[in-house]
Amino acid sequence: MSHAASYAPPPLDGCVVLVVDATTGTGRVVTARLCAAGAAVAVVGAGHRGRGDDAATNAAFLCKELAGIGLVALPYQVDAEDTDAVLALPAQIAADIGPLTAAVVIVPAEDTPYGLADTFRAVSAAVEAGLPVHAVHIEIDQEARAEELARSVVDRLLGTSGSESESEPESSTSIRG
Repeated sequence: MSHAASYAPPPLDGCVVLVVDATTGTGRVVTARLCAAGAAVAVVGAGHRGRGDDAATNAAFLCKELAGIGLVALPYQVDAEDTDAVLALPAQIAADIGPLTAAVVIVPAEDTPYGLADTFRAVSAAVEAGLPVHAVHIEIDQEARAEELARSVVDRLLGTSGSESESEPESSTSIRG
């Protein structure tokens, strides 16, 4: 590595990314990888029927953990069933951190109780409707493996194909933009 390259900013430096359902599983891995690549991440804990924990507290703890290693993440909470609150989220994040570069929504598996897959697809559509024209919208199907998905999200935002990685996401993975 050249001396000058060692002072180059992280590849996603200056990017602001909203991640819905960012506090557990796939969302947590995606959030950590985005932060490590230099993005400022809005960590959105999504409250919903059947959630046995506090989404806002989980978001705050994850952000504290990431800040502890020098990464930028701010906690947010939204009721996944409150469309107006979801629609307002991109504007709130833009006011707090800056204009959104991208939004990532983690959709639970189809067999998740309470119709949560449909609820999160509605969240995804509402988030997309609130994004600036230039922002990228990515919806991730929870069925795929977390590490492969996180790599593909970061690669997509970096503008690479991800072909350098040893394993590609499974064909059942749904990543839409």
